[in-house]
Amino acid sequence: MRITASIHGRAAWLCALLATSVLPSTARAWDEEGHVIVTRLAWEKLPDDMPAWLKTPEVRYRLEYLSNEPDRWRGQKSVDLDHANSPNHYLDIDDLEPFGLTVMTLPPLRREFLDLMAARRALNPDKFPSRDPGRDRNYTFLVPGMLPYEIAELHWKIAASWTTLKTYEKYREYVTDEMIENARENVVYHMGILSHFIGDGAQPLHTTRHHNGWVGPNPDKYTTKKSFHSYIDGGVIRHHRLRSEDMVSLAKPARRVTKTRYWRDICRYLDESFAQVEPLYILEKSGELNGEKGKEFIQTRLAEGGSMLAGAWAAAYRSATIDEFRVKRLLEKGKVSQPASP
Repeated sequence: MRITASIHGRAAWLCALLATSVLPSTARAWDEEGHVIVTRLAWEKLPDDMPAWLKTPEVRYRLEYLSNEPDRWRGQKSVDLDHANSPNHYLDIDDLEPFGLTVMTLPPLRREFLDLMAARRALNPDKFPSRDPGRDRNYTFLVPGMLPYEIAELHWKIAASWTTLKTYEKYREYVTDEMIENARENVVYHMGILSHFIGDGAQPLHTTRHHNGWVGPNPDKYTTKKSFHSYIDGGVIRHHRLRSEDMVSLAKPARRVTKTRYWRDICRYLDESFAQVEPLYILEKSGELNGEKGKEFIQTRLAEGGSMLAGAWAAAYRSATIDEFRVKRLLEKGKVSQPASP
């Protein structure tokens, strides 16, 4: 399997991980170790009905590496890429109200959401800020975020990859070993990318306008430090010395994510994370964030991310079908010669 051939143990993976840690960081959810933890906890709870080849160390290392790939895209500093990528990492739920929405009433299609926001702005221009091109070079500031849409779309990309693999496996005599290997690699790639965004959703500051310290009225005098986000992403993880291998015992079973109501399941997951925004600020204010209560809070958020990720992976796997168009093409080409068994 090419996945195995391309990964030479944990040492190679760690070298690649360290090599990417020098990239600049701007408002990213969890540092690399946090995303690795979420991925590891999900992998540990892969349901029994998922294929055994997914449950190898080589696949886990690949998933862990890929879990940070969407943040690496930011290192390119491309307006085109950042315009599309940056809003996918968050949803400021408290900024949905002017559009007449809550997280649980979001329309399920990305362009439907964009059209709705554009219509509300056009009808009520005095209620919304106008774009400042000088500050908003990537044209992203007027969007509350697109995180649930990225999660939902990746769900179906994984399902599509499983559909291809399932089709190849059913018609095994019509495909080569290389085709099976490539199909598996596509599954793992999309699973790893999804890991990042579900991990983002577990970090409460990626669900609120208060993502870089409290903004606006602040009667409870919560921190306004712009460094608060980066501290939650990685500083608090390093402070509590949280590592993926030490948190395996905290892995939770795969969360229920359904094939037909997956959108509601995604939005509820983000809403639950949003409910933890103020408790997080309270922990910081009291100083308990760096104590046992803070450690427990961060561990719980990481574990919830792992549980949701395992459930999303399973839902995508169970959403696969047989690609009849691909079957037709395979039959037209005919059976292939397979190498003789040694």
